[in-house]
Amino acid sequence: MKWLFQNTRERIRFAWRNPAYVAKALLGEFTLADERFLAAATGVPARSIRRYLDEPARTPSFIGHLRTQESAFRNAGVAGADLFAKKVLLQYATIRALRPELVVETGVASGVSSAYVLLALRNNQRGTLHSIEIGDTSYLPRGKTPGWIVPSELRDRWEIHLGDSRTLLPELFERLGTVDVFIHDSLHTYEQMRFEFERAYPHIRPGGLLLADDASWNPAFPEFAQAANAPLAKILRGVGFLRK
Repeated sequence: MKWLFQNTRERIRFAWRNPAYVAKALLGEFTLADERFLAAATGVPARSIRRYLDEPARTPSFIGHLRTQESAFRNAGVAGADLFAKKVLLQYATIRALRPELVVETGVASGVSSAYVLLALRNNQRGTLHSIEIGDTSYLPRGKTPGWIVPSELRDRWEIHLGDSRTLLPELFERLGTVDVFIHDSLHTYEQMRFEFERAYPHIRPGGLLLADDASWNPAFPEFAQAANAPLAKILRGVGFLRK
């Protein structure tokens, strides 16, 4: 679990403030709880999922790049999430396991999640990420543009579309047709999440996945999973994973 020892100082501080949460999380690590769910969702063994989780930490150029950008990220006051958190690693492992051709996401901001998805696509040697970003720079460090943290060597599989997802998402799906993975990471209101889920779901192939960051913020994800009668749906580390 090499990933667990990234950003150690911050994780120790978090553990001190949240001992019950950390105890539950550590139990999950020993029992491969997250990995077993993703194994069922992707058809890849849980041990393989666990190996995927360690790949970014074993990629010196990628980890080195994030570390060089970390101070700007944090000093700007936009570091709501750990750059090396398991929530982004689970998304990375999902893309590695499913080996998608087409991934669509809404919401880029600095581009942390996008960078992990693009690294997974590069390691798969297949697939393209289409990202819709409204372009609100208030969530970015001063002078930075959306996706600024994504390494240049990962951008060849990336198409970014600037605008409102309520307009661009239907247009993009009309052009792409069927996709393998949809990732919601834009505005986390109930209305926005339901809108995106309902627009995306018909275009996800059978066996494909819908992911939703911050899925615990409101009931949109569990309600949609129930309405869709999804065979597998669960929130892991704050990210909703649903198999069609």
